[in-house]
Amino acid sequence: LSRFGFTEYQVMLSTRPDKSVGSDDIWDQATEALKGALERKGWDYGVDEGGGAFYGPKIDMKIRDAIGRTWQCSMVQCDFNLPERFDLEYVSSDSERIRPIMVHR
Repeated sequence: LSRFGFTEYQVMLSTRPDKSVGSDDIWDQATEALKGALERKGWDYGVDEGGGAFYGPKIDMKIRDAIGRTWQCSMVQCDFNLPERFDLEYVSSDSERIRPIMVHR
C-alpha cells in the first residue's frame, strides 16, 4: 500500500462470527493459514474477533484517507459456503475426493 502513497493503513485478521457455516476444524485451519500468511509476510496486524464473514475468516486491509476516514481497501477471504452449496470436489493425488475452500480477493 505504501507503494501507492498510503502511509496510514491497518491489516486485520477477521475471525469467526457467532453465526457461521462450516466446522470448527475447517475454521481453525483457514484462520491459521491466513495468520501464517500474515506472519510470513512480516506484517503487523490486529485481530477483529468475530469480524469474519459467515462463510469464512478474512484478512482486511483498511486505509486512511486525507481527511482521516478509514476505508476497506482490499481483502482476502476464505469461503466454505459456496463449495458446499455447489457440491464442488476435486480428486487428490491419492484419489480422495476433497471439498475445496474458495478464496475471494
